[in-house]
Amino acid sequence: YSGVVKDKKMNNLFRMQYKWFKKTPSVVIFRNFDEGDQDRDTGIMTELPDQRLQDWIATRTVRIVDEITGHNFAYYESLKLPMLLLFVDKERDNKEVFKAFKAVAKNYQGKISFAYLDGKQYATRKIALGLVDDALPAMGFNTLSGQLYPFPSWKRLEQKTIKEHVEDFLAGRLKPYVASASEEDVKDAASQALKDGAEGLVEITKHTFQEIVMDEKHDVVVLFYNQYAQVTKDFWPYFKKTVERFKALEISSLKIGRYEVSLNQIPKDVEFETLPAIFMFPAKDKNPPYKQFSGKAKVRPIMLWAQDVASIKFAFPNDTPHLDEEQRKAYLVQIKERDERVAAERAAKKKERIAKLQKDGELPSESKDEL
Repeated sequence: YSGVVKDKKMNNLFRMQYKWFKKTPSVVIFRNFDEGDQDRDTGIMTELPDQRLQDWIATRTVRIVDEITGHNFAYYESLKLPMLLLFVDKERDNKEVFKAFKAVAKNYQGKISFAYLDGKQYATRKIALGLVDDALPAMGFNTLSGQLYPFPSWKRLEQKTIKEHVEDFLAGRLKPYVASASEEDVKDAASQALKDGAEGLVEITKHTFQEIVMDEKHDVVVLFYNQYAQVTKDFWPYFKKTVERFKALEISSLKIGRYEVSLNQIPKDVEFETLPAIFMFPAKDKNPPYKQFSGKAKVRPIMLWAQDVASIKFAFPNDTPHLDEEQRKAYLVQIKERDERVAAERAAKKKERIAKLQKDGELPSESKDEL
C-alpha cells in the first residue's frame, strides 16, 4: 500500500510524536511481516543518495534479514547488491547470531543484502562461497564478481566481528580467497585414482580448469565432488567404472576429469544444487549453461548420456558399452537363460490352464491349441 500525507497537523504528529522523520518532504517505508516484527526506513527527499526513488524503495522492500528461498532469490539477485549469507543449523537455537546479524544489517541497507540459509540443505552453496568445513553457523559474501570473501571459521560470529567483516569488505581491505588444490593434493588424488583402477582420469584444479576443460579439441566430462561426503564415496565405484570403460574403448576425443570442491573454488557459471554432479563441456560449445547429467547414476546411463551430448560424435561397439568382453558374454548367457526360463514358465502355466478347463468341461480336448 502507498499513501500521501499533506495535512500539516498530521505531518507534525508523525514527526514530533511518532518520530518517523525529522523534516519534510520525506518517504517512510514500513515492512510488516510477522506479528511483532516491523521494520521502518525513512528517506528525506532532498538528502537521498544519487539514485532514483524507485531504486531506493526497491532495496528496502525486503526484510533487513530474511531467509533465502526459491521464491525470493531472484528478487535479491535483481537488486544487484553483494549478499552476505549466513548459513545456520536450523535444528539449533540461533537467536544470538540472528540478533547480532540483524543489528549489523540495519546499518547497511542499500549497500549489502543480508540473508540466511539452511546450512545443511544448502551445503553445496556454502562450499561455493569458500566455506569448506562443516562448521555452522558460517558466513560469506555472494558477490557479483564471483570472488570469495568467507568469514574465518576460527572467529566467533558476533556483532563486532560481523561488522568488521562488512566494513573491511566495503573498504576493499578484504583480500579475495582463491581456493585451488596444491600440487601435492593433485598427486595424492591421482595416485589413489590409479590404485582404484581409474586410469586416464584427469585431476582438475581451479588453476588448471581453463586449460583442461575449455580445450576446444576435446569433449570434457567433469565430476564435481566432495571427497568427505558419504554420497560421493557411494558413487565413486560407478564413476571409476565409467572412466575404465571409456579408457578401454579408446575414445580419444573425450576427456574425463574430476574437481574436488572442498579444495577448489567452484568455477564461474558452474551451478548445481547437490553433489556429486557431472557436467559435459562439449568441444564445440564451451559456453554456459553447461550440460548436466540428470539420469540414473549408473555406468551405462552416464556413458550413453556422454555419447549423446558430445560435440565430437563417436560410436560404441554394442549396446552394452559398460561391460567388457567377458562380462558381455556372461550377460548374454544370463539373458538367454532368463528368456528360456520365462518361456518355460509361460508354457507350464498355459498347460495348467488347459488342463483345468478340460477338467471342468469348459474346453473340448481338440480346442487346446487355440489357447
